[in-house]
Amino acid sequence: MIFSSPLFIFYFLPIVFFLYYVFYKSIYFQNAILLLSSLIFYFWGEKEYTIIVIISTLLNYGIGQLLNLVNRDKLKSFVLLSGVGINLAILCYFKYYNFIINEILVRLSLAQPLPETSLIHLPLGISFFTFHGLTYIIDIYRKNAFVAKSPLNAGLYTLFFPQLIAGPIVRYKDIAHQLIHREISSDKLYVGIKRFIIGLSKKLLLANVLGKMADDIYLLPREHQSSALSWLAIICYSMQIYFDFSGYSDMAIGLAKLFGFDFLENFNLPYIATSIRDFWRRWHISLTNFFRDYLYIPLGGNRQSKLRTNINLMLVFFCTGLWHGASWNFILWGLWHGLFLLIERSRFGQILDNSTKIVKHAYVLVIVTIGWVFFRHSHLTDIQFQLKKLFLIDRSFSGVYPINYFLSWSFIITFIIAIVLCTSLSIKSKTVTPLFFKYGNTVFYLVLFFLCLMSLSNSTYNPFIYYRF
Repeated sequence: MIFSSPLFIFYFLPIVFFLYYVFYKSIYFQNAILLLSSLIFYFWGEKEYTIIVIISTLLNYGIGQLLNLVNRDKLKSFVLLSGVGINLAILCYFKYYNFIINEILVRLSLAQPLPETSLIHLPLGISFFTFHGLTYIIDIYRKNAFVAKSPLNAGLYTLFFPQLIAGPIVRYKDIAHQLIHREISSDKLYVGIKRFIIGLSKKLLLANVLGKMADDIYLLPREHQSSALSWLAIICYSMQIYFDFSGYSDMAIGLAKLFGFDFLENFNLPYIATSIRDFWRRWHISLTNFFRDYLYIPLGGNRQSKLRTNINLMLVFFCTGLWHGASWNFILWGLWHGLFLLIERSRFGQILDNSTKIVKHAYVLVIVTIGWVFFRHSHLTDIQFQLKKLFLIDRSFSGVYPINYFLSWSFIITFIIAIVLCTSLSIKSKTVTPLFFKYGNTVFYLVLFFLCLMSLSNSTYNPFIYYRF
């Protein structure tokens, strides 16, 4: 069940919303309703694998209780390390077992390829609910938050359906108090509804249109792909993944507000960044902060030698790539970004800082866009082919599908709107908002919602990129 489906919008959400507010005087029953609803939400997509997320939740609740009871530092550290190890072992088994056997051990002639029937299924959202479990026990160990007094609250933190499948990664310390006390006002409900519609519009009206274009081009036989088409495809994909994931985050934040929760922002116009460092302060902020606070800083951060700092950075971005998927292309994508973070720590970084804004923006867009080639294509031969096309190394083209074959007025308008909304132009436009939008924005959001419903009824193309992570 995805947020942009009629089943969720017209059945699941209204029923949960109604039951939640029937018990508006009891935080206990409200939490129970949200927890049960979240389990149903997950069960709808995973059936028997729901037991995995339940085991993970109960495991981390128990570890949290142990950490709260143990007084000796060494024993407490042992409990934490055991908890972290078990969480990572579960994640590695389900997410990386197939990759380790088929891509590493087979290449080393140490194992036979796994038959199709022996492949391990990847449970939905395992990367996200595992990281939520890790923040829970680590925050308790660091005394940044108090332990959940009941498995109900601990379970709701991990399983709350807005962030269960694809994030954002909500830290326990940021939401612990809200699990036992939260206030809901008409203004908050209004903001939540608007935020959900914004996210839904990003997903259905922009990401789906751009993604369909990218997929159509990449499905062409190689001899029919020109350099111009390759550039159009990767630019469309770059905007698709932004509007897809930031749209999901907007919907998650909006849904959370409907039930009284406040989630931190997860995106801040990453494509207006002036460096790769700045890009990662703006892109998937919750993941960036997670790796910074729970991996980079514990490794020593930048407090040690230059060599050790560089190693720490590359290790973090190796893990960032691997977190996104058990495939070499994700590892290459992570290392690609890590490489340019190292480059920016050199003399080049000083030169970049002294450059004009347009040079900085152009540099970031080129590096990030090329990086999406690694992210989009799982096979190294496809990556190599696309890079050759982008940089005119391979100029072969049959001429059957010129670029104007794919362009229509509706797509061009969508493309222009997408560029405006993911650049600083969207910020400037807020200062000249028409009077209608200032005083009639309710009508504006109703129109957006109507357009989303039309899109749902007219199209079957509705993937969520980050669901596979």
